[in-house]
Amino acid sequence: MGFLQSAINQVGRDMGRVVSNTIFKDRHAIPIRRARSYDNRQQPTQQQPQQKRPKVHHLKEVEESFESALNFKTGYKPTTLISKLGGAFIVIKNEARDFVDDGYLDNQESQQLFKMMKAFNRKCCDVEDVIGFTEEPDSKAYKQLANIHESAKAIFVEVLEVSAKACRERAIAYEEAAQEIEPLEFGRYVGLHLLWFPRYANGGEKKTTRAVIANILDIITLTFPLTRLGLLIYAFTTYGEEQRKRRHNKKAYQEAAEQERERAEVYEEFVEDNKKIK
Repeated sequence: MGFLQSAINQVGRDMGRVVSNTIFKDRHAIPIRRARSYDNRQQPTQQQPQQKRPKVHHLKEVEESFESALNFKTGYKPTTLISKLGGAFIVIKNEARDFVDDGYLDNQESQQLFKMMKAFNRKCCDVEDVIGFTEEPDSKAYKQLANIHESAKAIFVEVLEVSAKACRERAIAYEEAAQEIEPLEFGRYVGLHLLWFPRYANGGEKKTTRAVIANILDIITLTFPLTRLGLLIYAFTTYGEEQRKRRHNKKAYQEAAEQERERAEVYEEFVEDNKKIK
């Protein structure tokens, strides 16, 4: 086995462990999936700007571009093999950095990146096996191959370091959002409805002017008793559902925070392990 094989195999084992980990299986559907990035500190309920290209289509283009660069035959001369492997490395480097352009490596991007790295490692093994028939371990071809492999690993570690930090920050944002969601107080909920503050009772914006006008109109039009009865019935019938919704959202934020912490821990472990491999 060649001098690169042990390092390549170690990286491969680490990636296999991470890919099989639950961090790549979203355990909940939460509308704030891409709520906060490493570079863009937005509140958890805000949306990210719309991407120029749909993510699924973009990832498909990445996969096709990488496969085109990597699927070369190994019957070429060592210099040609190294050149073609270098071309595949450029694709990985550009796409990996593009993945974390927003400071975060999401679920789909994670799977795509690990898939590319595993395939790239296998190709490195194949190229080493081939050049081993004609080249000495201290030859230029071997040194170039080692340099390509180390450069790819460095890019991978760089991307995961950025993403791990972003995961930690997102976990904090999700925890803060969960803490902001408090159980409804029945009396306050009903009282705000009776004062024409139904949206505010549900956590929305407090529109005092609109409420004052509505109350004045109720008095002028002598509809005060009817509107109060309607608002009271509405408060009673919606309280339970709103309370359940709040519990669900709080739990969803807490689970999102836990998942981001898990993602960060696995990334950090991978980074630490591969920094030790020389």
